[in-house]
Amino acid sequence: MSSNISARMNSELLDEKFAQWKVDPRSVEPTWSAFFEGFELGRAQLRQEKQVAGASATGGAGAALGGGGGMSSEELSFRARIVSLVYAFRTIGHTAAWMDPLAAAAPVQERLELAAFGFSQADLGTVVETQFFEGAKAMPLGEMIDRLQRIYSARIGIEYMHIHKDEVRNWIRQRIEKRIDLPEPDVARKKRVLRWLTEAETFERFLHQKYVGQKRFSLEGGESLMVALNSIAEASGENGVEEIVMGMAHRGRLNVLANFLKKSAKVL
Repeated sequence: MSSNISARMNSELLDEKFAQWKVDPRSVEPTWSAFFEGFELGRAQLRQEKQVAGASATGGAGAALGGGGGMSSEELSFRARIVSLVYAFRTIGHTAAWMDPLAAAAPVQERLELAAFGFSQADLGTVVETQFFEGAKAMPLGEMIDRLQRIYSARIGIEYMHIHKDEVRNWIRQRIEKRIDLPEPDVARKKRVLRWLTEAETFERFLHQKYVGQKRFSLEGGESLMVALNSIAEASGENGVEEIVMGMAHRGRLNVLANFLKKSAKVL
């Protein structure tokens, strides 16, 4: 069988594709499917040869039934479905995020339901682990799903798996998945964040009413930029940064000049 899959293919991608194939061979491209079929066939033949050799060495067939210390096909399938679960939340978890403040409930994403991975309620208490999530930390399946939902399908939708550069994608993932364990911001911090948002919103309303019909490249809908900029400024001071050089697009520039750089409103 010929294959155009490079032997130097990224190992993370290889593992993710293998997990998908274990759940549903039709979910991956034909080339991947053929590659994994040949791989599994070779592993099965190798296991059979080892079992026969073991039975011959001990003089009985009982040793062949022991199967060695490896996992059964059911265990391998279960572990593959765990990896597929983690991959699915990272890929489409944002489609189940409850981001509409007027919606009565979060949207339902059937591809993230238990049944989509072949799990049932009875499996939620099973202790699982995978090297692809939280450093292979063991936890009940129900807890893993709860953490994945809080990370990817809560009030914030995060989409980053389309990024092709591994270093960048992994850097983002590590910070995203650690944030649910960060301490709750104190009241003073929350008030500062609210003030930054209120100042940005008030400034845009003033411009809208004072300069009706004028092109102003509003920051409306993106007021959280002010939170990001002020947070960076605070962290910079705490870490010894002495100078910041900025460049930005037109949208929101007046707001940034007035409320972040503190330019005189009269001059603006």
